Amino acid sequence: MDKSIFELIIEGKLPSLKIYEDENFVAFLDKFPKQKGHTLVVPKKKSLNIIEDSDFVKENILKIGSKIAQILIQKLNATGIKMIINNGKSAGQVVFHTHLHLIPYYEIEQEKINNVETLKEILGE
Repeated sequence: MDKSIFELIIEGKLPSLKIYEDENFVAFLDKFPKQKGHTLVVPKKKSLNIIEDSDFVKENILKIGSKIAQILIQKLNATGIKMIINNGKSAGQVVFHTHLHLIPYYEIEQEKINNVETLKEILGE
């Protein structure tokens, strides 16, 4: 079975713009963002979706996601944020490895999204 794009990112075989990593989770900017700062929080241990995940993953993906959401709101001056987990193809899941979308929203619509510049804003560089 082929590895998912997330497994390749976790293994360091594909580049990503990481904003968080610990022994169990990684968070990086979405390669095809819906909004400036669109971030994915991904458990390192693969499972198909949150429904099948352990209680540890269910609890911690939201804890980590909430902390990152606060940072995105503060650093990017977002006025709101969506936290979304798609489960199953019919629900919009494209990569079959559990992940939480953090999608910031703004009073003024963002026209051009540059992930490298966004990463610098988030990390304070």
